[in-house]
Amino acid sequence: MYSTSYNTPEQTFWNKNFVLLILSNVLLYISVYMLFPVLQAWIVGKWGYFPARASFVSSLFCISLFLPGAVNNYLVDAFKRKNVCTRSILLFALLGLLYPYADQMWMIYALRVLQGILFAIALMVTGSTLVIDVTPSSFRSKANWVFAFSGGIGMLLGVSGGLYFSSILSINYIMYMSAAFAAVALLLVSMIEICFRAPLEPPLLSFDRFILFRNIPPGINMMTVPFVLGTILAYKHDYFFYLCIALGFIIFWFIPRAIKKKADDVVRIVTGYIFMTISLYIISVYQHHLTLCVSGIIMGLGVASAMCQYLKIMIKLPKHCERGTGYHTYQLMWETGIMMGVVLGFHVCKYYESDSLTLAAGICMAGLLCYLLFTRGYFQKRMDCKQQLNK
Repeated sequence: MYSTSYNTPEQTFWNKNFVLLILSNVLLYISVYMLFPVLQAWIVGKWGYFPARASFVSSLFCISLFLPGAVNNYLVDAFKRKNVCTRSILLFALLGLLYPYADQMWMIYALRVLQGILFAIALMVTGSTLVIDVTPSSFRSKANWVFAFSGGIGMLLGVSGGLYFSSILSINYIMYMSAAFAAVALLLVSMIEICFRAPLEPPLLSFDRFILFRNIPPGINMMTVPFVLGTILAYKHDYFFYLCIALGFIIFWFIPRAIKKKADDVVRIVTGYIFMTISLYIISVYQHHLTLCVSGIIMGLGVASAMCQYLKIMIKLPKHCERGTGYHTYQLMWETGIMMGVVLGFHVCKYYESDSLTLAAGICMAGLLCYLLFTRGYFQKRMDCKQQLNK
């Protein structure tokens, strides 16, 4: 028998454990996403792949995010959660150091798949488990939003850093930097204090903390938002632009809460997609440095606005005991949207005489119509049923 001891949970939202978890999430995303533009250029340059084909190599990372899903619940209930997270991050960092020494393409494939699996485990433990463990129950919806927001910031900073340093440093040094960011993320996670929990005996395979099927329809609609970001990654290779998108995220964060609460779901979604479309138009027509900054900020505001509403849906649809599974479904579908945008963006540029921005604008309009005609009603209907069951 295992003895169980409980620490008194901190009842404030911005407690030490939560801040450490947010910082580690930003750094982990920087570590992951600074590799994407670097590996893309390296595969094209060293191995002679076309950009479209190289993007398929990168997409292996996304596909492998789904591979450990069936054992997620077993990992966090049968072992210490912090240990599962820190060891996953450690192995992710060490594997990243092996890219410069890979002399055959199958080694690159293997490294991308293994890193994807390890990143998926780290995401699951932090986003759908540790965030809930360190946050008072009344703040957990807000905690999920902040955690998702921090991941978006980390992603944009990572892409920007990868593009900037790839022009002045060799791939070896960039791999060392990526590993260093992951190492600091690991250190921060190891400093988190959580209640000791007796190991359970869960089944080896389950959908818990993996996929919540009722979240898939709105999740597919939500994927149009990261898809747009992915297509921009395939089109725009200016590190400053992604810093401006990150600035747009931050500006959205500081919009007074009273204003954001007055905006209903339709306003948030329409504003998000319209802003993204305007930004795409500015990028395609104007190339001046100032307009690039403006378009980046508008894109960040649009993505943050739409993401805010979709995340609200993905968190509220699950039952109380399904919150972690619902949030991890959101994480997986967000990453899938990014990779689909990258792959299709390069594909359109290569095989059709058009650029990926036209595709992104079409996806924006399709996403908006899908929300208004289907997702909004789907969510309201499921919430009505949920409220009736709770009575």
